[in-house]
Amino acid sequence: MNAEQTQQQILWQQLQDKALVNGEFQPAETLDSPWFIKLLLALSGWFASLFILGFLLLILQDLIESSMTCFIVGFGMIFMAYQALKNEPSEFQEHLMLAFSLAGQALIAWAIFMIENTIFSLFPWLAIFIIQSCLSLIMPHYIHRVCSAFFASIAFTVCFHYLQLSAFTSATLLLLALLLVLNEWRFVKWQPTFEAISYGVILLIIPLKASYIIGYDLAYWLNESTLESSWYYYLDELLLLLIMLYLVVTLLSRSQHRFAVNTKLAIIGATICLCLLSMEASGITIGFALLILGFSNSNKILQGLGITSLLFYISSYYYLLTLTLLEKSVILLMMGLFILAIRFALLKWLSPIKISADSNTLSHQQINSTAQGDNDAI
Repeated sequence: MNAEQTQQQILWQQLQDKALVNGEFQPAETLDSPWFIKLLLALSGWFASLFILGFLLLILQDLIESSMTCFIVGFGMIFMAYQALKNEPSEFQEHLMLAFSLAGQALIAWAIFMIENTIFSLFPWLAIFIIQSCLSLIMPHYIHRVCSAFFASIAFTVCFHYLQLSAFTSATLLLLALLLVLNEWRFVKWQPTFEAISYGVILLIIPLKASYIIGYDLAYWLNESTLESSWYYYLDELLLLLIMLYLVVTLLSRSQHRFAVNTKLAIIGATICLCLLSMEASGITIGFALLILGFSNSNKILQGLGITSLLFYISSYYYLLTLTLLEKSVILLMMGLFILAIRFALLKWLSPIKISADSNTLSHQQINSTAQGDNDAI
């Protein structure tokens, strides 16, 4: 219940104490617009913002050559968007302010690159990472947080590249997303913020691994001719395996079912084997992690992202030219048979259907015995 409804309830109670009204307090129902109305208002807001920004750029054409002017105008636009979004504006104003904020961020980024006079260095990307991380935490808008987290993840990836730590990028981003999703309901007040930031990070992880699959790594996008060492790739996959083990162990510890030690060891061993089998097919470990995380939190969006990424990674790997079709077919066949073997083992030794039937039979017996005892007492 928000502050406005609380004040209304207090006022209703005062009127009821004076016998001016009767009955219980009924909060006013808020009507939500249909999705096509929201889409139309969003498009209208973005078109209006583009015209306004074009008009401003024509006026400030000479001023944007100064980095200080870009900083001032950019921070002013972001602050104006913050004040407007904080006061719960209409849907049209909401998207208009979102576009203003993104334009302000672009001006600030332009000013940072003007100071350094290049985009191929660590300092400007580190500054952008700090700014976008702060915006993802303080901006009172869900979509804005997703966008800021996405931009911050891009800057973080470039920073790790210049620090010669590219092998740790995917694992670090995936670990951050897992920590946010697994702990989002521990801090209910911050749950929307954690969820939005996790989506922004995940939306960068999926295309980041996809770029490595199709052969265009980060060095290509930064116009560098140097290629990363092959051990970077295997170190990255090994770190992803450790993150996957952390996810599985965490979910086992949080599960309401008490698994035997042998069952836990079998699940951990199956996870290790699956990650090792998929090591040659880059990205499959991330797809499995997103899929498992989505099922554990009943998050349909994460499930959809996990399934879509798995389909893309598997199909992209099959059509790569680094290996023959026979070799790739054998690897994918082994992975499929291994997953089916895991399913067969779970159904045979854990037998959830049998346990469910036994529990239902036991519950019926308890109900019948209770009813028989009541009849004897009568």
